[in-house]
Amino acid sequence: MIYFNILLVLLHLIPSVAGSGYNAGKVAANISKYLYINQDRDVNVAINQEYNLTVWFFMDPECPISQAYTLRLRSLVEEYKNEPVQFRAIYPSYTIRKKDIRRFHTKYQIPFTGEKDKDYQISDRLDATVTPEAIVTDAQGRVLYRGAIDNWYYALGRNRTAPTEHYLKDALDAALNGQPVLMARTQAVGCMINR
Repeated sequence: MIYFNILLVLLHLIPSVAGSGYNAGKVAANISKYLYINQDRDVNVAINQEYNLTVWFFMDPECPISQAYTLRLRSLVEEYKNEPVQFRAIYPSYTIRKKDIRRFHTKYQIPFTGEKDKDYQISDRLDATVTPEAIVTDAQGRVLYRGAIDNWYYALGRNRTAPTEHYLKDALDAALNGQPVLMARTQAVGCMINR
């Protein structure tokens, strides 16, 4: 995809540069700027001035564990609504459609945006492997936490009555208080992301 974008830019720039007095360095700088903007837009995991942290939830409407966690996700959004944290649901699947995502968000009252992960770009960039999985990034796109939301599910089809460890919440609290995230990685339990 990136090579195709380069070709398109060059095809548009070369005819206008010939005989126009443009300097080659300026053209190269414009191409670099174009590529940076497109890469940032496609993957979009960094630099959001409005929020200090982004929580990426990798979800699948067909995954029973994703369905089971929707109530906990709503609680987290409510708990952090006055903090500089944004929540995004990412759906890594070739077959999912936008209307499936809208239907899932409506049915489970998920109060944040959901988007299809086209060509698994965000999943690959953040190295997501299962649904549900939570990944926290800072404003520069650095991963601060990756893994399970909590320890409610400890194996496929096996869960506790209630969680006893709240990994994601602990990570958010630490990051918001300017402290290091002590448990920066846990093993998420859920449905594998099939690339």
